[in-house]
Amino acid sequence: MQPGDAGTPPPPPAAPPRLPPARIVVGPLGEEPQSVIRRALAVAIALVMLGLDLAWPGTITGVLAELAMFGLFIGLLAGLLRTRSRRVRRLIAALIGADAIILATLFAMFIARGYILSQMFAGPSDEYDKAARIYDVVFLIFGALQALSAAMPERLVRLALRLAQRPALMLSSSFAAMILVGTLMLTLPVAVENVAYVSFVDSLFTITSAVCVTGLTVNDPGITYTFFGEFVILLSIQLGGIGIMTLAALTLAFARDTALSTQLRYAAMLDARTLTDLRTTVQSIIVGTLAIEAMGAVLLYAQFHGDPRVEGSALWLAVFHAVSAFCNAGFALFSGNLTPFADDWGVQLVVMLLVVCGGIGFPVLRELVLLSRARLAHRFSRERPPVPLMTLGTRVVLWTTLVLLAGGAVVTLAIEHGGALAHLSWPQRVLASLFHSVNTRTSGFNTVDLGVFAAPTLLWTCVLMFIGGSPGSTAGGIKTTTVATIFATLRGELRGHEPALGRRAIAPEVFRRATAVAAISACIVLGSVTVLSFSEKHDFIRLLFESVSAFATVGLSTGITASLTVVGKLAIIATMFVGRCGPLTIALAVASGESSRPPYRLARESLPIG
Repeated sequence: MQPGDAGTPPPPPAAPPRLPPARIVVGPLGEEPQSVIRRALAVAIALVMLGLDLAWPGTITGVLAELAMFGLFIGLLAGLLRTRSRRVRRLIAALIGADAIILATLFAMFIARGYILSQMFAGPSDEYDKAARIYDVVFLIFGALQALSAAMPERLVRLALRLAQRPALMLSSSFAAMILVGTLMLTLPVAVENVAYVSFVDSLFTITSAVCVTGLTVNDPGITYTFFGEFVILLSIQLGGIGIMTLAALTLAFARDTALSTQLRYAAMLDARTLTDLRTTVQSIIVGTLAIEAMGAVLLYAQFHGDPRVEGSALWLAVFHAVSAFCNAGFALFSGNLTPFADDWGVQLVVMLLVVCGGIGFPVLRELVLLSRARLAHRFSRERPPVPLMTLGTRVVLWTTLVLLAGGAVVTLAIEHGGALAHLSWPQRVLASLFHSVNTRTSGFNTVDLGVFAAPTLLWTCVLMFIGGSPGSTAGGIKTTTVATIFATLRGELRGHEPALGRRAIAPEVFRRATAVAAISACIVLGSVTVLSFSEKHDFIRLLFESVSAFATVGLSTGITASLTVVGKLAIIATMFVGRCGPLTIALAVASGESSRPPYRLARESLPIG
């Protein structure tokens, strides 16, 4: 008889297996609520300790702040390693990416606050209190950024990919990141000669000026900063001069896992037709920059070595000023910029040569080298290969540069020969006029005091600064080709024919880009001058000069930069940043918008003009 037959009761159902009591987990790693509460309580206590030091900096609160910084740093580092230990590749990428920068910044602020604490034991000081507050605030901000990065890593990765696919956004965000990192490095005690020089706004101003290759300073770099601080400034100038976009294009050109469309966008940005041309162009830019700067450093070292006006290492000064000149930065480590060399032909000629080379642009330099090589081959070869013709862009850049340099020198000499240049001999006046005209191309060096220049000279200097250098160069401004295009269009309208340059007609889209860049740039300068007019008490022509110099990343000043208020400094910082990123971003935006035009054309209608 089988179970379940009639008369036999069925067996009782088997009891389900007993499971362990469920535990509530919180977070991606399955942490218990007690662990989360303990961690939150520890973070709250550390924040309270930092808040006390921020409100009342001193020795006791400094010790508490050091303990809080150490605990938060160890906690953030342990959290980073714990959340990313499952994937070794992600861990390595994090340690060499943004997380490494944030953690290094936190550790640097911890060490800097410890140094200030050690100095406070010798006696209280307002300078120490100000520096302590800066390090506390920076630590809190970057600690919050690290926590945000750990909470949303996927979103940040997607954001970085979107930036990499858009050169215009990549440009501005990369410059902003470099400015932030450089500012923090310049606020460290090791970067300044005295703790009294520690100022976040002044460091932000200096690094923004260096990254944007401007040259405006609120203090004397040679006196304010140590060798480490000067090296940070030099590195910012070099990266800003070569350009983050060039370095990004170099990375993408040799990357194997980058989208083809992204590589083509960067190729179009650098006027490269193919990816092979992109690699060649980027390599020539970097190699050419380092070669020219090296030759300039050798020439300047020959001038500085044994000169009694040079204090310190002649080699370091030669390298610093060669990089600053070629990148059109205008930073100088001598008191009064290059005024001690007002009668030195050798130093001024080398600096002018470097400034002009950096201002005419990498494409022009590369084409001139290739043409010179082709002509030598044509002269010494038996087969006599044909010599390629110079492109229209190079011809326009060279002629416009020559006209502006000569015109600026003549105007300066005509107005100031009996004024600011009266103390010089006539040969030195000619040299000073030419040097001033060259440096209005956005380099910013000066051998005479611009504060004594007459108003007409300052006005024409503003015009030259607003034009700036050439496309693809380290210079700023609206660029020489923009002015040449607008001038050719005006000449064509007056003569009743289409605009032309060098016996070539100018495409309508080129004129649209030129007018867009010039109009928006003028609006930026107008906004900057308006803000300075409210915040500063200086003559209007000096405020206009300062704004144009900041926008065009020139660095020339009539001497009012150091006396600007905090609002004025922030306005100039924003103007330098927009001036460095703005015109190129506008040009890229206009160029990228051509492919997204609607497939129709609106009805045209005339408007009365004039």
